[in-house]
Amino acid sequence: MSIDKKASKFLPQDVQDAINTFITQTNIIEEYDLDYMPTEYTVNLLKTLGKYPEFINVAFELIDILNNDKN
Repeated sequence: MSIDKKASKFLPQDVQDAINTFITQTNIIEEYDLDYMPTEYTVNLLKTLGKYPEFINVAFELIDILNNDKN
């Protein structure tokens, strides 16, 4: 089940790039049946979102999701 979506064009370019890279890596994980995503993709997405006050809540929600996934 590959994700064919791309980040919306109204987003800043670095946010688009981080989201699209994360989606690409998610597809690679699925395609090759890998166990996990290298942390640098998630860290890059969170850092990029965190640069923008309007996206900080999204970054915090992703962190909550990641923390809940570990439990």
